[in-house]
Amino acid sequence: MGAGSILTRLLLAAYFLSIISCISIKPGGTKSGKNLYETFYVGEEGTQYFIKPLSFSGKNKVLLKLDFTFRYKVAMKDSAVVNISFLNTEIIRCLDSVKIANGTNTMVFKKINCLFAEQKEKMYHTRFTAKGSLAELHKLFDKSNWNLTAYEKNNSGIFTTPKATEKKIQKMKESIFTEF
Repeated sequence: MGAGSILTRLLLAAYFLSIISCISIKPGGTKSGKNLYETFYVGEEGTQYFIKPLSFSGKNKVLLKLDFTFRYKVAMKDSAVVNISFLNTEIIRCLDSVKIANGTNTMVFKKINCLFAEQKEKMYHTRFTAKGSLAELHKLFDKSNWNLTAYEKNNSGIFTTPKATEKKIQKMKESIFTEF
């Protein structure tokens, strides 16, 4: 066997190994909670958690979705980012505050920034972001029946937790928030 033939085989093997290693879409060190959340190892900063959108129901078929991102290592000293999305027949341009309560604990977001507003067919999708205390978020997951109130100028919208969302909150309490 010649040197050219060995070199060709080595190059082909390296090529196939590189293709096989690129097949996975998720970065190494990620974990998923059955479509409820994802975790990412972020080195000395610990683990980053992304809680996928939770749906809440309002009047006139208004839908509110919340997703959360936070990092945790040894103590709950960091903040949590909440993204708030509305699907509504009317556009929501700004929010004064959002209050989430579970009967025992309450978390209020006051500095809320609009990320975007877009129209899809006859519905508007508006997305906002805010920061809050990770310790307060942890306490919200103690109970799964949340009530949300979104304040916009002189209006407020009340949103309740569907049974499917209650089950998701309970599962995340058992899998994510028992680690803290």
